[in-house]
Amino acid sequence: METPRDPDERPTLRQALHSVTGDRDAEASALADRVDDATEDDVTEDDAREAVRRAHGDLGVDKTPSDHDIATPADAEAVHDQPGPDAD
Repeated sequence: METPRDPDERPTLRQALHSVTGDRDAEASALADRVDDATEDDVTEDDAREAVRRAHGDLGVDKTPSDHDIATPADAEAVHDQPGPDAD
């Protein structure tokens, strides 16, 4: 499993455990909690879930996968910052 090199981007034990067991919802919850603790951004659990899906390659054809196997806070923030489908 490839993990980010930056120590601030490494997953918590909780997130890594859920990643290994395949519990994507619990992994997203762990990531959302981590982002909430680390930043002022309004990253939601849905943002974290999308970041987790991208990290594991579970996405549609119009989505770009992340370059590592476990989603990072930066991945969740990037999802949050993307305009939604209703944006002009």
